Amino acid sequence: MHGRFPILYIAEADAEEAVLSSGALAQLVEAIPQATFTVVGSPASAPLFADLPRLQRLITLDRDGRWDWIALWNQVRETNWGLVVDMRGSTLSGKLRRQRRAVKDKAAPGLHLVEQAARTLQLDEIPAPHCSSAATRRKPPTP
Repeated sequence: MHGRFPILYIAEADAEEAVLSSGALAQLVEAIPQATFTVVGSPASAPLFADLPRLQRLITLDRDGRWDWIALWNQVRETNWGLVVDMRGSTLSGKLRRQRRAVKDKAAPGLHLVEQAARTLQLDEIPAPHCSSAATRRKPPTP
């Protein structure tokens, strides 16, 4: 694959759920070196992705109301996405121009969130959670 490959990643609103599926996003970063990322998160989950490699844009969806999703649509609709990953299972991802789409199946009872994320991207192995955010890294002790 040559050239830029834009990926839209719609993260879970809940920070804990976003952390659990972060390994799947890390797999995309590693597997597709020409990918650039736009991540959509909530005020709680968006900061977790601030240091994602090749992050072009971080969008915070303040609320989950209809008008907020319309505002998001207006921000992302002009791009022809290489891949749209929707961990919220919203209808927005189905309306965007894209080559491929991966949507989290909310109807997978008993399946751990880490496994759900791997299944969403059809990964052979289940990646461990991995956040690249400075907010999650421990600072080394000062001497």
